[in-house]
Amino acid sequence: MKKILLLAGLLMPYQIQAGPHCQNVHLNGNYVMFQNSVSPANPHTGRCEIEIKKGLAFGLCAFSVSSNGSVVPGFTGPVSGTASINPDCSATLSLDFSPAPNVTVQSDFELQFSPDKNSFIGQWGNNFGLLGTTAGTRVKKDRHD
Repeated sequence: MKKILLLAGLLMPYQIQAGPHCQNVHLNGNYVMFQNSVSPANPHTGRCEIEIKKGLAFGLCAFSVSSNGSVVPGFTGPVSGTASINPDCSATLSLDFSPAPNVTVQSDFELQFSPDKNSFIGQWGNNFGLLGTTAGTRVKKDRHD
């Protein structure tokens, strides 16, 4: 009996540390993500559909801006970038897009994935000093090919 208790006591720290273990391969897939800016200088929301494959991210985003209290369409177009995930399921995502000639917006996301690796929440900032929050979920793509 003492040996069983000793063995259980020795294994307990390993069970506590096991937690979610994420690897870059867990990022591979398709996501829908939503953003909002909390910066008064440029209030807007966004919806992106992206695919992450082997650390590369690409897809389409559409942003809406608030002008004098009314919401109007803003930039809609392609985005691309990189993504990586840590063993604790925190992740980074960098997305770039060009809303106008000679203008590139570089957005850096700090994400935390759920233990099942199918959804995330986080925050972002870009090279124009804007800040915001984000949330997203993994989606299955219909294959008709």
